[in-house]
Amino acid sequence: MKKIHSLWFILSIMCIGCSKNDDGDPDPIEPEPIANTVKLATNASFGKILTDSDGATLYFFSKDTKATSECSGGCLGVWPIFYTEKITVDVGLELSDFATITRVDGSKQTTYKGWPLYYYSEDGTVGDTKGDSFNNIWFVAKPDYSLMYVQSQLVGHDGKNYLDDYSEGDGNTFYLTDIEGRTLYIFINDTKDTNSFTNNDFSNDAVWPVAEISMENVPSILERTDFGSIDVYGKTQITYKGWPLYYFGQDTERGDNKGISFPAPGIWPIANTDTPLAPEPQPVENSIKLADNATFGKILTDSNGATLYFFSRDTQDTSVCLGGCLDVWPIFYAEDLTLDAGLEEMDFATIDRTDGSKQTTYKGWPLYYYSSDTAAGDTNGDAFNNVWYVAKPDYSLMYARAQLIGHDGKNYLEDYSEGEGLTSYLTDDNGNTLYIFINDTKDMNSYTNPDFSNNSVWPIAEIDLESIPSILDVGDFGSIEVYGRTQITYKGWPLYYFGQDSLRGDNKGVSFPAAGVWPIANVNTSLAQ
Repeated sequence: MKKIHSLWFILSIMCIGCSKNDDGDPDPIEPEPIANTVKLATNASFGKILTDSDGATLYFFSKDTKATSECSGGCLGVWPIFYTEKITVDVGLELSDFATITRVDGSKQTTYKGWPLYYYSEDGTVGDTKGDSFNNIWFVAKPDYSLMYVQSQLVGHDGKNYLDDYSEGDGNTFYLTDIEGRTLYIFINDTKDTNSFTNNDFSNDAVWPVAEISMENVPSILERTDFGSIDVYGKTQITYKGWPLYYFGQDTERGDNKGISFPAPGIWPIANTDTPLAPEPQPVENSIKLADNATFGKILTDSNGATLYFFSRDTQDTSVCLGGCLDVWPIFYAEDLTLDAGLEEMDFATIDRTDGSKQTTYKGWPLYYYSSDTAAGDTNGDAFNNVWYVAKPDYSLMYARAQLIGHDGKNYLEDYSEGEGLTSYLTDDNGNTLYIFINDTKDMNSYTNPDFSNNSVWPIAEIDLESIPSILDVGDFGSIEVYGRTQITYKGWPLYYFGQDSLRGDNKGVSFPAAGVWPIANVNTSLAQ
Protein backbone atom coordinates (compact mmCIF):
# COMPACT_ATOMS: atom_id res chain seq x y z
CA MET A 1 0.00 0.00 0.00
CA LYS A 2 2.90 2.34 0.86
CA LYS A 3 4.39 1.70 -2.55
CA ILE A 4 1.14 2.73 -4.23
CA HIS A 5 1.00 5.93 -2.20
CA SER A 6 4.59 6.72 -3.05
CA LEU A 7 3.86 6.24 -6.77
CA TRP A 8 0.83 8.47 -6.49
CA PHE A 9 2.91 11.14 -4.81
CA ILE A 10 5.51 11.03 -7.56
CA LEU A 11 2.84 11.26 -10.27
CA SER A 12 1.23 14.14 -8.40
CA ILE A 13 4.52 16.03 -8.33
CA MET A 14 5.01 15.39 -12.05
CA CYS A 15 1.55 16.81 -12.71
CA ILE A 16 2.11 20.09 -10.89
CA GLY A 17 0.07 22.70 -12.80
CA CYS A 18 -2.31 20.11 -14.21
CA SER A 19 -6.00 20.95 -13.93
CA LYS A 20 -8.23 18.78 -11.81
CA ASN A 21 -11.17 16.87 -13.14
CA ASP A 22 -14.38 16.32 -11.25
CA ASP A 23 -12.77 13.50 -9.25
CA GLY A 24 -9.92 15.74 -8.19
CA ASP A 25 -7.49 13.97 -10.56
CA PRO A 26 -5.23 16.13 -12.73
CA ASP A 27 -5.90 16.56 -16.55
CA PRO A 28 -3.08 16.97 -19.10
CA ILE A 29 -2.52 20.56 -20.38
CA GLU A 30 -4.04 21.16 -23.92
CA PRO A 31 -1.47 22.54 -26.42
CA GLU A 32 -2.11 26.01 -27.83
CA PRO A 33 -3.78 25.76 -31.33
CA ILE A 34 -1.37 26.52 -34.19
CA ALA A 35 -2.58 29.56 -36.23
CA ASN A 36 -2.90 29.06 -39.98
CA THR A 37 -0.19 30.78 -41.99
CA VAL A 38 -2.92 32.68 -43.93
CA LYS A 39 -5.95 33.78 -42.00
CA LEU A 40 -9.34 35.11 -43.06
CA ALA A 41 -10.04 38.11 -40.86
CA THR A 42 -13.09 40.35 -40.66
CA ASN A 43 -12.29 44.03 -41.06
CA ALA A 44 -14.74 46.83 -40.20
CA SER A 45 -13.98 48.71 -43.44
CA PHE A 46 -13.21 45.96 -45.94
CA GLY A 47 -15.07 42.91 -44.74
CA LYS A 48 -13.15 39.65 -45.25
CA ILE A 49 -9.42 40.23 -45.76
CA LEU A 50 -6.27 38.08 -45.85
CA THR A 51 -3.76 38.36 -43.00
CA ASP A 52 -0.74 36.41 -41.84
CA SER A 53 -0.91 34.16 -38.79
CA ASP A 54 -0.42 37.16 -36.49
CA GLY A 55 -3.22 39.18 -38.09
CA ALA A 56 -1.01 41.53 -40.15
CA THR A 57 -2.87 42.69 -43.29
CA LEU A 58 -1.70 41.40 -46.68
CA TYR A 59 -1.83 43.39 -49.93
CA PHE A 60 -1.95 43.06 -53.72
CA PHE A 61 0.28 45.17 -55.99
CA SER A 62 -1.90 45.78 -59.07
CA LYS A 63 1.12 46.21 -61.34
CA ASP A 64 1.70 42.47 -60.88
CA THR A 65 -0.56 41.67 -63.85
CA LYS A 66 1.47 38.69 -65.07
CA ALA A 67 1.63 36.79 -61.73
CA THR A 68 5.21 37.95 -61.21
CA SER A 69 6.33 40.67 -58.80
CA GLU A 70 7.08 44.15 -60.15
CA CYS A 71 8.06 45.38 -56.68
CA SER A 72 11.84 45.26 -56.23
CA GLY A 73 14.69 47.29 -54.78
CA GLY A 74 13.53 50.22 -52.67
CA CYS A 75 9.90 49.19 -53.18
CA LEU A 76 10.50 46.22 -50.88
CA GLY A 77 11.57 48.56 -48.08
CA VAL A 78 7.98 49.85 -48.01
CA TRP A 79 6.24 46.68 -49.15
CA PRO A 80 7.99 43.62 -47.71
CA ILE A 81 7.10 40.34 -49.34
CA PHE A 82 4.98 37.72 -47.63
CA TYR A 83 6.20 34.15 -47.83
CA THR A 84 5.35 31.05 -45.89
CA GLU A 85 6.94 27.74 -46.74
CA LYS A 86 3.99 25.71 -45.52
CA ILE A 87 0.66 27.24 -46.49
CA THR A 88 -2.27 26.51 -44.24
CA VAL A 89 -5.51 28.44 -44.55
CA ASP A 90 -8.59 29.31 -42.56
CA VAL A 91 -12.02 27.96 -43.38
CA GLY A 92 -13.43 30.01 -46.26
CA LEU A 93 -10.16 29.97 -48.20
CA GLU A 94 -9.13 27.40 -50.80
CA LEU A 95 -5.60 26.06 -50.59
CA SER A 96 -5.61 25.67 -54.39
CA ASP A 97 -5.77 29.48 -54.76
CA PHE A 98 -2.31 29.82 -53.16
CA ALA A 99 1.06 29.18 -54.74
CA THR A 100 4.72 30.09 -54.42
CA ILE A 101 6.79 31.97 -56.99
CA THR A 102 10.51 32.48 -57.22
CA ARG A 103 11.23 36.16 -57.67
CA VAL A 104 13.89 37.57 -59.99
CA ASP A 105 16.01 38.34 -56.88
CA GLY A 106 15.96 34.62 -56.03
CA SER A 107 13.68 34.89 -53.02
CA LYS A 108 10.30 33.21 -52.73
CA GLN A 109 6.88 34.81 -52.39
CA THR A 110 3.39 33.49 -51.71
CA THR A 111 0.65 34.35 -54.23
CA TYR A 112 -3.14 34.32 -54.03
CA LYS A 113 -5.09 33.78 -57.26
CA GLY A 114 -1.93 34.73 -59.09
CA TRP A 115 -1.33 37.97 -57.16
CA PRO A 116 1.90 38.10 -55.09
CA LEU A 117 1.24 39.02 -51.44
CA TYR A 118 2.93 41.83 -49.48
CA TYR A 119 2.90 43.65 -46.15
CA TYR A 120 2.82 47.42 -45.74
CA SER A 121 5.60 48.74 -43.55
CA GLU A 122 3.44 51.54 -42.09
CA ASP A 123 0.85 49.12 -40.68
CA GLY A 124 1.84 49.23 -36.99
CA THR A 125 -0.87 47.12 -35.31
CA VAL A 126 -3.03 44.14 -36.10
CA GLY A 127 -5.92 45.14 -38.37
CA ASP A 128 -4.25 48.23 -39.86
CA THR A 129 -5.05 48.72 -43.57
CA LYS A 130 -3.17 51.96 -44.18
CA GLY A 131 -1.72 50.74 -47.46
CA ASP A 132 -5.03 50.38 -49.28
CA SER A 133 -5.33 52.58 -52.43
CA PHE A 134 -1.71 53.74 -52.02
CA ASN A 135 -0.94 55.43 -55.38
CA ASN A 136 -4.07 53.66 -56.64
CA ILE A 137 -2.03 50.51 -57.20
CA TRP A 138 -1.89 48.84 -53.76
CA PHE A 139 -5.02 47.21 -52.39
CA VAL A 140 -5.92 45.18 -49.33
CA ALA A 141 -5.91 41.50 -50.32
CA LYS A 142 -9.50 40.26 -50.28
CA PRO A 143 -10.73 36.81 -51.27
CA ASP A 144 -13.91 38.09 -52.96
CA TYR A 145 -12.68 40.67 -55.45
CA SER A 146 -14.45 40.26 -58.78
CA LEU A 147 -12.15 42.74 -60.52
CA MET A 148 -8.76 44.34 -60.15
CA TYR A 149 -7.64 47.87 -61.03
CA VAL A 150 -4.21 47.55 -62.60
CA GLN A 151 -1.51 49.71 -64.13
CA SER A 152 0.65 48.39 -66.92
CA GLN A 153 2.11 49.07 -70.35
CA LEU A 154 -0.39 48.63 -73.18
CA VAL A 155 1.09 46.36 -75.85
CA GLY A 156 -1.15 45.87 -78.88
CA HIS A 157 -1.61 42.78 -81.03
CA ASP A 158 0.79 44.47 -83.46
CA GLY A 159 3.56 44.37 -80.84
CA LYS A 160 3.65 48.15 -80.46
CA ASN A 161 3.52 50.00 -77.13
CA TYR A 162 0.61 52.38 -76.61
CA LEU A 163 -0.30 55.15 -74.19
CA ASP A 164 -3.76 55.76 -72.72
CA ASP A 165 -4.69 57.99 -75.68
CA TYR A 166 -3.81 55.09 -78.03
CA SER A 167 -0.86 56.91 -79.53
CA GLU A 168 2.37 54.92 -79.67
CA GLY A 169 4.62 55.34 -76.65
CA ASP A 170 6.06 53.89 -73.46
CA GLY A 171 4.15 54.43 -70.25
CA ASN A 172 1.78 52.66 -67.87
CA THR A 173 -1.99 52.95 -68.15
CA PHE A 174 -4.66 52.21 -65.54
CA TYR A 175 -7.40 49.77 -66.52
CA LEU A 176 -9.79 47.08 -65.34
CA THR A 177 -9.10 43.37 -65.36
CA ASP A 178 -11.00 40.47 -63.90
CA ILE A 179 -9.55 38.93 -60.72
CA GLU A 180 -7.45 36.58 -62.86
CA GLY A 181 -5.75 39.50 -64.58
CA ARG A 182 -7.61 39.27 -67.90
CA THR A 183 -8.00 42.69 -69.49
CA LEU A 184 -11.51 44.09 -69.93
CA TYR A 185 -12.45 46.26 -72.92
CA ILE A 186 -15.29 48.43 -74.16
CA PHE A 187 -16.47 48.87 -77.78
CA ILE A 188 -16.76 52.46 -79.00
CA ASN A 189 -19.86 51.67 -81.08
CA ASP A 190 -21.82 50.45 -78.05
CA THR A 191 -24.22 52.66 -76.14
CA LYS A 192 -25.53 52.58 -72.59
CA ASP A 193 -26.47 49.01 -71.62
CA THR A 194 -26.52 48.03 -75.31
CA ASN A 195 -24.17 45.47 -76.88
CA SER A 196 -24.01 46.28 -80.59
CA PHE A 197 -21.28 43.75 -81.44
CA THR A 198 -22.29 40.24 -80.42
CA ASN A 199 -24.23 38.18 -82.97
CA ASN A 200 -27.36 36.43 -81.73
CA ASP A 201 -25.75 33.04 -82.45
CA PHE A 202 -22.49 34.13 -80.74
CA SER A 203 -20.63 33.39 -83.98
CA ASN A 204 -18.25 36.31 -83.30
CA ASP A 205 -17.94 35.72 -79.57
CA ALA A 206 -14.53 34.06 -79.96
CA VAL A 207 -13.09 37.37 -81.19
CA TRP A 208 -14.54 39.58 -78.46
CA PRO A 209 -16.15 37.33 -75.82
CA VAL A 210 -18.69 38.98 -73.54
CA ALA A 211 -17.39 39.31 -69.97
CA GLU A 212 -19.58 37.16 -67.73
CA ILE A 213 -18.54 38.03 -64.17
CA SER A 214 -20.48 37.57 -60.95
CA MET A 215 -20.01 40.87 -59.16
CA GLU A 216 -19.09 40.81 -55.49
CA ASN A 217 -16.43 43.26 -54.32
CA VAL A 218 -14.16 45.67 -56.17
CA PRO A 219 -10.96 47.52 -55.16
CA SER A 220 -11.68 50.65 -53.14
CA ILE A 221 -10.76 53.01 -55.99
CA LEU A 222 -13.79 51.76 -57.90
CA GLU A 223 -17.46 52.53 -57.27
CA ARG A 224 -19.57 49.39 -57.01
CA THR A 225 -22.55 51.36 -58.36
CA ASP A 226 -20.71 51.97 -61.65
CA PHE A 227 -21.17 48.29 -62.45
CA GLY A 228 -24.25 46.55 -63.75
CA SER A 229 -25.23 43.80 -66.15
CA ILE A 230 -27.28 43.27 -69.29
CA ASP A 231 -28.82 40.24 -70.96
CA VAL A 232 -27.18 39.36 -74.28
CA TYR A 233 -29.12 36.57 -75.97
CA GLY A 234 -29.37 34.65 -72.70
CA LYS A 235 -25.88 35.46 -71.38
CA THR A 236 -25.28 37.99 -68.60
CA GLN A 237 -22.67 40.59 -69.58
CA ILE A 238 -21.13 42.88 -66.98
CA THR A 239 -21.16 46.64 -67.64
CA TYR A 240 -19.07 49.54 -66.35
CA LYS A 241 -20.50 53.06 -66.45
CA GLY A 242 -23.07 51.64 -68.85
CA TRP A 243 -20.44 50.17 -71.22
CA PRO A 244 -20.72 46.41 -71.86
CA LEU A 245 -17.37 44.78 -71.05
CA TYR A 246 -15.56 42.26 -73.25
CA TYR A 247 -12.43 40.15 -73.32
CA PHE A 248 -10.16 39.88 -76.38
CA GLY A 249 -9.86 36.37 -77.78
CA GLN A 250 -6.16 36.78 -78.59
CA ASP A 251 -5.25 37.72 -75.00
CA THR A 252 -4.00 34.21 -74.27
CA GLU A 253 -1.61 35.06 -71.42
CA ARG A 254 -2.46 36.66 -68.10
CA GLY A 255 -1.68 40.37 -68.33
CA ASP A 256 -2.09 40.57 -72.13
CA ASN A 257 -3.85 43.69 -73.44
CA LYS A 258 -3.43 43.12 -77.17
CA GLY A 259 -6.98 44.15 -78.00
CA ILE A 260 -6.23 47.87 -77.69
CA SER A 261 -4.89 47.93 -81.27
CA PHE A 262 -7.31 45.50 -82.91
CA PRO A 263 -8.47 46.15 -85.57
CA ALA A 264 -7.08 49.66 -85.01
CA PRO A 265 -6.03 51.59 -81.89
CA GLY A 266 -8.91 53.07 -79.92
CA ILE A 267 -11.77 51.02 -81.34
CA TRP A 268 -11.74 48.68 -78.33
CA PRO A 269 -10.41 50.84 -75.46
CA ILE A 270 -9.59 49.68 -71.96
CA ALA A 271 -11.91 50.88 -69.19
CA ASN A 272 -10.78 52.88 -66.16
CA THR A 273 -12.01 55.56 -63.76
CA ASP A 274 -11.51 58.21 -66.45
CA THR A 275 -13.83 56.40 -68.87
CA PRO A 276 -16.86 58.63 -69.55
CA LEU A 277 -20.38 57.32 -69.10
CA ALA A 278 -21.63 55.34 -72.06
CA PRO A 279 -23.84 57.47 -74.34
CA GLU A 280 -27.57 56.95 -74.24
CA PRO A 281 -28.76 54.89 -77.22
CA GLN A 282 -30.32 57.08 -79.85
CA PRO A 283 -33.87 56.23 -80.87
CA VAL A 284 -33.69 53.73 -83.70
CA GLU A 285 -34.82 55.47 -86.85
CA ASN A 286 -36.65 53.04 -89.08
CA SER A 287 -35.12 52.90 -92.54
CA ILE A 288 -38.61 53.35 -94.02
CA LYS A 289 -41.08 55.55 -92.23
CA LEU A 290 -44.79 56.13 -92.65
CA ALA A 291 -45.23 59.89 -92.63
CA ASP A 292 -48.37 62.06 -92.63
CA ASN A 293 -48.39 64.50 -95.54
CA ALA A 294 -50.90 67.37 -95.67
CA THR A 295 -51.60 66.74 -99.36
CA PHE A 296 -51.17 63.01 -99.84
CA GLY A 297 -51.95 61.53 -96.45
CA LYS A 298 -49.78 58.53 -95.56
CA ILE A 299 -46.58 58.41 -97.62
CA LEU A 300 -43.32 56.45 -97.50
CA THR A 301 -40.12 58.26 -96.56
CA ASP A 302 -36.60 57.30 -95.56
CA SER A 303 -35.39 57.63 -91.96
CA ASN A 304 -34.70 61.36 -92.49
CA GLY A 305 -38.16 62.09 -93.85
CA ALA A 306 -37.14 62.30 -97.53
CA THR A 307 -40.09 61.32 -99.76
CA LEU A 308 -39.90 58.10 -101.76
CA TYR A 309 -41.41 57.61 -105.22
CA PHE A 310 -42.73 55.00 -107.66
CA PHE A 311 -41.83 55.07 -111.35
CA SER A 312 -44.97 53.82 -113.06
CA ARG A 313 -43.01 52.56 -116.05
CA ASP A 314 -41.30 49.96 -113.87
CA THR A 315 -42.52 46.39 -114.07
CA GLN A 316 -42.40 43.58 -111.51
CA ASP A 317 -39.22 44.06 -109.47
CA THR A 318 -37.50 45.67 -112.45
CA SER A 319 -36.30 49.25 -112.75
CA VAL A 320 -36.25 50.91 -116.17
CA CYS A 321 -34.75 54.09 -114.75
CA LEU A 322 -31.13 53.87 -115.88
CA GLY A 323 -28.28 56.14 -116.87
CA GLY A 324 -29.14 59.83 -116.71
CA CYS A 325 -32.54 59.04 -115.23
CA LEU A 326 -30.78 58.17 -111.96
CA ASP A 327 -29.28 61.65 -111.74
CA VAL A 328 -32.80 63.00 -111.30
CA TRP A 329 -34.27 59.98 -109.55
CA PRO A 330 -31.62 58.37 -107.29
CA ILE A 331 -32.43 54.88 -106.10
CA PHE A 332 -33.36 54.08 -102.52
CA TYR A 333 -31.75 51.07 -100.89
CA ALA A 334 -31.63 49.97 -97.25
CA GLU A 335 -29.58 46.90 -96.38
CA ASP A 336 -31.13 46.43 -92.94
CA LEU A 337 -34.80 47.17 -93.37
CA THR A 338 -36.68 48.46 -90.34
CA LEU A 339 -40.25 49.66 -90.68
CA ASP A 340 -42.72 51.92 -88.93
CA ALA A 341 -45.89 50.42 -87.53
CA GLY A 342 -48.47 50.14 -90.29
CA LEU A 343 -46.01 48.74 -92.83
CA GLU A 344 -45.62 45.03 -93.54
CA GLU A 345 -42.20 43.50 -94.05
CA MET A 346 -43.58 41.10 -96.66
CA ASP A 347 -44.37 44.07 -98.94
CA PHE A 348 -40.69 45.00 -99.21
CA ALA A 349 -37.88 43.30 -101.09
CA THR A 350 -34.47 43.96 -102.61
CA ILE A 351 -33.73 43.65 -106.32
CA ASP A 352 -30.45 43.44 -108.19
CA ARG A 353 -30.56 46.11 -110.87
CA THR A 354 -29.13 45.61 -114.34
CA ASP A 355 -26.39 48.13 -113.47
CA GLY A 356 -25.24 45.85 -110.63
CA SER A 357 -26.57 47.96 -107.76
CA LYS A 358 -29.33 47.02 -105.33
CA GLN A 359 -32.69 48.70 -104.82
CA THR A 360 -35.50 48.37 -102.31
CA THR A 361 -39.00 47.70 -103.64
CA TYR A 362 -42.47 48.10 -102.17
CA LYS A 363 -45.19 45.77 -103.46
CA GLY A 364 -42.90 45.15 -106.42
CA TRP A 365 -42.40 48.86 -107.20
CA PRO A 366 -38.75 50.00 -107.01
CA LEU A 367 -38.33 53.04 -104.73
CA TYR A 368 -36.59 56.31 -105.63
CA TYR A 369 -35.81 59.80 -104.38
CA TYR A 370 -36.41 62.99 -106.38
CA SER A 371 -33.30 65.15 -106.65
CA SER A 372 -35.28 68.41 -106.50
CA ASP A 373 -36.76 67.57 -103.08
CA THR A 374 -34.57 69.64 -100.79
CA ALA A 375 -36.36 69.35 -97.44
CA ALA A 376 -38.05 66.59 -95.50
CA GLY A 377 -41.65 66.28 -96.63
CA ASP A 378 -41.10 67.77 -100.11
CA THR A 379 -43.20 66.02 -102.77
CA ASN A 380 -42.10 68.00 -105.82
CA GLY A 381 -41.71 64.87 -107.94
CA ASP A 382 -45.33 63.74 -107.80
CA ALA A 383 -47.03 63.41 -111.21
CA PHE A 384 -43.76 64.33 -112.97
CA ASN A 385 -44.40 63.53 -116.66
CA ASN A 386 -47.41 61.56 -115.36
CA VAL A 387 -45.14 58.62 -114.60
CA TRP A 388 -43.63 59.46 -111.19
CA TYR A 389 -45.76 59.34 -108.06
CA VAL A 390 -45.29 59.74 -104.36
CA ALA A 391 -44.99 56.25 -102.84
CA LYS A 392 -48.09 55.57 -100.75
CA PRO A 393 -48.94 52.38 -98.90
CA ASP A 394 -52.65 52.60 -99.67
CA TYR A 395 -52.80 52.99 -103.44
CA SER A 396 -55.57 50.86 -104.92
CA LEU A 397 -54.49 51.66 -108.47
CA MET A 398 -51.44 52.80 -110.36
CA TYR A 399 -51.21 54.84 -113.54
CA ALA A 400 -48.63 53.04 -115.65
CA ARG A 401 -46.91 53.81 -118.92
CA ALA A 402 -45.46 51.03 -121.03
CA GLN A 403 -45.38 49.40 -124.46
CA LEU A 404 -48.59 47.52 -125.28
CA ILE A 405 -47.71 43.97 -126.37
CA GLY A 406 -50.69 41.83 -127.37
CA HIS A 407 -51.23 38.14 -126.82
CA ASP A 408 -50.05 37.73 -130.43
CA GLY A 409 -46.64 39.13 -129.50
CA LYS A 410 -47.11 42.30 -131.58
CA ASN A 411 -46.48 45.82 -130.34
CA TYR A 412 -49.43 48.21 -130.31
CA LEU A 413 -50.00 51.92 -129.94
CA GLU A 414 -52.77 53.64 -128.00
CA ASP A 415 -55.08 53.56 -131.05
CA TYR A 416 -54.45 49.79 -131.34
CA SER A 417 -52.55 50.06 -134.56
CA GLU A 418 -49.28 48.18 -134.65
CA GLY A 419 -46.24 50.20 -133.64
CA GLU A 420 -43.70 50.96 -130.96
CA GLY A 421 -44.50 53.60 -128.38
CA LEU A 422 -45.53 53.97 -124.78
CA THR A 423 -49.14 54.13 -123.65
CA SER A 424 -50.52 55.26 -120.30
CA TYR A 425 -53.10 53.06 -118.61
CA LEU A 426 -54.59 51.88 -115.33
CA THR A 427 -53.28 48.94 -113.34
CA ASP A 428 -54.10 47.74 -109.85
CA ASP A 429 -51.57 48.40 -107.07
CA ASN A 430 -49.75 45.19 -108.01
CA GLY A 431 -49.23 46.32 -111.59
CA ASN A 432 -51.91 44.12 -113.17
CA THR A 433 -53.42 45.78 -116.26
CA LEU A 434 -57.10 46.86 -116.22
CA TYR A 435 -59.31 46.75 -119.34
CA ILE A 436 -62.75 47.84 -120.51
CA PHE A 437 -65.07 45.99 -122.92
CA ILE A 438 -66.31 48.01 -125.89
CA ASN A 439 -69.73 46.31 -125.77
CA ASP A 440 -70.40 47.43 -122.20
CA THR A 441 -72.40 50.55 -121.40
CA LYS A 442 -72.48 52.88 -118.43
CA ASP A 443 -72.40 50.84 -115.21
CA MET A 444 -73.49 47.72 -117.17
CA ASN A 445 -71.41 44.54 -117.47
CA SER A 446 -72.60 42.80 -120.65
CA TYR A 447 -69.90 40.14 -120.67
CA THR A 448 -69.88 38.12 -117.45
CA ASN A 449 -72.13 35.05 -117.28
CA PRO A 450 -74.42 34.67 -114.25
CA ASP A 451 -72.50 31.55 -113.19
CA PHE A 452 -69.12 33.24 -113.86
CA SER A 453 -68.27 30.43 -116.27
CA ASN A 454 -66.33 32.89 -118.46
CA ASN A 455 -64.74 34.80 -115.62
CA SER A 456 -61.37 33.06 -116.05
CA VAL A 457 -60.98 34.68 -119.48
CA TRP A 458 -61.90 38.23 -118.41
CA PRO A 459 -62.12 38.29 -114.61
CA ILE A 460 -64.02 41.21 -113.15
CA ALA A 461 -61.81 43.66 -111.20
CA GLU A 462 -62.85 43.56 -107.55
CA ILE A 463 -60.88 46.36 -105.90
CA ASP A 464 -61.51 48.24 -102.66
CA LEU A 465 -60.81 51.79 -103.70
CA GLU A 466 -58.69 53.80 -101.23
CA SER A 467 -56.04 56.11 -102.64
CA ILE A 468 -55.13 56.70 -106.26
CA PRO A 469 -52.28 58.52 -108.05
CA SER A 470 -52.77 62.27 -108.25
CA ILE A 471 -53.29 62.25 -112.04
CA LEU A 472 -56.54 60.37 -111.52
CA ASP A 473 -59.84 61.80 -110.27
CA VAL A 474 -61.52 59.75 -107.58
CA GLY A 475 -64.90 60.99 -108.89
CA ASP A 476 -64.33 58.94 -112.05
CA PHE A 477 -64.51 55.70 -110.11
CA GLY A 478 -67.48 53.75 -108.87
CA SER A 479 -68.72 50.20 -108.54
CA ILE A 480 -71.53 47.95 -109.69
CA GLU A 481 -72.99 44.68 -108.50
CA VAL A 482 -72.42 41.73 -110.83
CA TYR A 483 -74.36 38.67 -109.69
CA GLY A 484 -73.54 39.31 -106.06
CA ARG A 485 -69.96 40.53 -106.61
CA THR A 486 -68.71 44.11 -106.67
CA GLN A 487 -66.91 45.28 -109.81
CA ILE A 488 -65.02 48.59 -109.90
CA THR A 489 -65.83 51.05 -112.71
CA TYR A 490 -63.94 53.92 -114.34
CA LYS A 491 -65.85 56.70 -116.07
CA GLY A 492 -68.82 54.33 -116.01
CA TRP A 493 -66.88 51.49 -117.69
CA PRO A 494 -66.71 48.18 -115.73
CA LEU A 495 -63.05 47.16 -115.34
CA TYR A 496 -61.62 43.69 -116.01
CA TYR A 497 -58.37 41.76 -115.92
CA PHE A 498 -57.20 39.48 -118.74
CA GLY A 499 -56.76 35.84 -117.70
CA GLN A 500 -53.65 35.38 -119.87
CA ASP A 501 -51.78 38.27 -118.23
CA SER A 502 -49.75 35.91 -116.07
CA LEU A 503 -46.90 38.28 -115.25
CA ARG A 504 -46.96 41.68 -113.67
CA GLY A 505 -46.80 44.29 -116.41
CA ASP A 506 -48.43 42.07 -119.06
CA ASN A 507 -51.03 43.80 -121.24
CA LYS A 508 -51.72 40.98 -123.70
CA GLY A 509 -55.48 41.58 -123.64
CA VAL A 510 -55.22 44.59 -125.99
CA SER A 511 -55.25 42.21 -128.99
CA PHE A 512 -57.65 39.51 -127.78
CA PRO A 513 -59.74 38.42 -129.58
CA ALA A 514 -58.81 41.35 -131.81
CA ALA A 515 -57.01 44.62 -131.26
CA GLY A 516 -59.25 47.26 -129.66
CA VAL A 517 -62.07 44.99 -128.48
CA TRP A 518 -60.75 45.13 -124.92
CA PRO A 519 -58.97 48.49 -124.66
CA ILE A 520 -56.91 49.69 -121.74
CA ALA A 521 -58.38 52.52 -119.63
CA ASN A 522 -56.65 55.87 -119.12
CA VAL A 523 -57.43 59.56 -118.63
CA ASN A 524 -58.23 59.84 -122.35
CA THR A 525 -60.94 57.17 -122.13
CA SER A 526 -64.31 58.67 -122.96
CA LEU A 527 -67.30 58.34 -120.64
CA ALA A 528 -69.31 55.16 -121.04
CA GLN A 529 -72.74 55.73 -122.63
